[in-house]
Amino acid sequence: MSHKIHSVTSDNPSRIDGPYISPVPETAERPFWSVMIPTYNPNLSYLEQSLGSVLEQAPAAQHMQIELIDDGSTNFDPQSFLHAVAGSRVSFYRQPQHLGIGGNWNTCLERARGHWVHLLHQDDLVLSGFYRRLHDGIEKEPSVGAAFCHNFVIDSEGRRDFYPSRIKQTTPGVLTDWLEYVFVSLSITTASIVVKRKVYEQLGGFDVSFNYALDWDMWKRIASRRLLWYEPDPLAVTRQHEQSTTRQLMQSGTNIAEIRRSIETSKSYLPAAEAADMASRAQNYYTSYAVTRAAQLLFIARDRRAFLAHLREAREIRSSTAVMKAFIKLSLKTLRERLQKRLP
Repeated sequence: MSHKIHSVTSDNPSRIDGPYISPVPETAERPFWSVMIPTYNPNLSYLEQSLGSVLEQAPAAQHMQIELIDDGSTNFDPQSFLHAVAGSRVSFYRQPQHLGIGGNWNTCLERARGHWVHLLHQDDLVLSGFYRRLHDGIEKEPSVGAAFCHNFVIDSEGRRDFYPSRIKQTTPGVLTDWLEYVFVSLSITTASIVVKRKVYEQLGGFDVSFNYALDWDMWKRIASRRLLWYEPDPLAVTRQHEQSTTRQLMQSGTNIAEIRRSIETSKSYLPAAEAADMASRAQNYYTSYAVTRAAQLLFIARDRRAFLAHLREAREIRSSTAVMKAFIKLSLKTLRERLQKRLP
C-alpha cells in the first residue's frame, strides 16, 4: 500500500494523545536545535562517546542547546562529569526523584528551547553530518513535522553492523510509504529522528504507560498527521548491549507485550478501514519478529527465560498455530541458508 500523498488521517487532527507539553515563552531565545540526552546510571564511557559525537559537529550555543537530563541516578554525578568532558558547553538538569523513561523524556521536551528537538540515548551516537543533512531536508520541505535517517548498529565494543534499510526510497525526500514503515513495522530509531517542538506541543508528549514502545507510539502519532523527511544515508548509531534497558525488557517479554498493545492503541490514529488492515499486517510481522527473537535468545544468547517469554507473548499477538507456522518458516529459511553456504 503506497501513500504518495500524505494527509491528516485522524478523525481529530488536533487531539492530544499524550501529556501536555507547554510552548516555549515568546520572549525566550530560540536556537534551531535542542539536543536532549536523558540519562540514568549511565556507562560513562558510552555517554562520553555519545556526547562527543554531538560536540564534534555542534554549532555555537545560540544555534544548538545541548542538555543532559538525569533521572535521579544513584551512581552518577552529571555536574562533575560534564565539567570534565564538556566544560560549560553542556547544561544539565537533575530530576528530584526517579520518574522512569517516559517521564524523563517528557521533561526533556519541556526543557527543550529549540525549534527542533533531538532525543539522544545515553549510549547512542550520531555521525558527522547528521545535523547538517537533516537541517538541509527541513529547509527544503518546511512543512515536515519530523526528519529521520537510516542508522548503524554497534555492540558493547563498538563493532559496527550495517542492516540494509527496509525503506525502498533511495533518495532524500518526504517519506511516501509512511504507513508501511512506521505503522506496520518500525524503521525509525530514536537516535535517528528529530522532531519539530511545535509538533510535541500539538500532539502531546510520550505515553508514560509504555517503557519499550513509547517511541514507536510517538512516531505513529506524528506520521498519521505530519509529513516525515527521510535521509537514506546512515548518520546515526544505535548501541545494543547486555546492560541496556531494552535487554532487560526483552528478558521478561515486556517488549513484545508492549508491541501488541501499541498496535491496538494506534488503530485510533487511522480511519477504520486503514486501521484494520494495518493491525492485521503489523500482527503478522511482529509474530514472526517475536519468533525470530525467541530463537536468537535461545540458541545464541542461551537465555531460556527470555525465549519462553517471547513465545508466550507471540501467542498473545496471534495464536499458537500462527507461532508454529512462523517457527517452521524460520527453520526452513535457516536450513536453506546453511545449505547454500555449503554449495560450491
